[in-house]
Amino acid sequence: MKLNPKLDFMRPCFGAVLLAFVALSSSAGAEGMVSRYTVNVGGIPAGEAIVHTSFDAKHYQVEVSADVGTIFDSTKIQGSASGAKAGGKLTPERFQLTFSGGEQGVIDVHFKGDGGTDETINTRLQGVFDPLSAMLATSLKPQSASNNPCNHVLPIFTGKARFDLKLHPKRSEEGQSPNYAVCEVDYAAIPGQAFQKIEFEIVFQKMAKPKFWLVERISLPTNKGTVTIERAETSIKG
Repeated sequence: MKLNPKLDFMRPCFGAVLLAFVALSSSAGAEGMVSRYTVNVGGIPAGEAIVHTSFDAKHYQVEVSADVGTIFDSTKIQGSASGAKAGGKLTPERFQLTFSGGEQGVIDVHFKGDGGTDETINTRLQGVFDPLSAMLATSLKPQSASNNPCNHVLPIFTGKARFDLKLHPKRSEEGQSPNYAVCEVDYAAIPGQAFQKIEFEIVFQKMAKPKFWLVERISLPTNKGTVTIERAETSIKG
């Protein structure tokens, strides 16, 4: 699946971007969570993604698997992110993503520089998140008006591209539940560069137990139609 030319910055990491926001299905403390999301393209079912998230007071791990496409052109995606956790602060250590089927490729980033990571890449990893860790950090934001998950800038390194995503609240609609937050997304290809608006929307639901922001829906336009990722069910463990 190819993205709209306006979104070429996502082309080398479409699977990562697609699943990054899915990874917001996270838990707090020592609890774990498993969520299933459906994927639609232009209103037509195109697959699903499963997310497993677990962490304790010092570590976190997110694992995702997805099968997206049609019977004629399907891509399987396997990904994981892990790192250190101190309160709500996450420090990525490793990010992996594997594509097979219609689209093929492997991304393997060692944020600590071990495992043969090139030193020239390491300098790009300072103060940034992989896509999965970035979204998990967003989901752990405190649940208050001043800490709406839409008030957040995400410095992201996918293993192939470095960019910033800026989440900001979409204008509230009459009757909108206070338990939901609707975000629009701006994009900057170079840190410090002016952000540009893109047609990217994320809806979060405020969860009481555990306390975190769970992604409900994502919509992203492509030249094949709008890709929609929507939560179907969630199981909390612990």
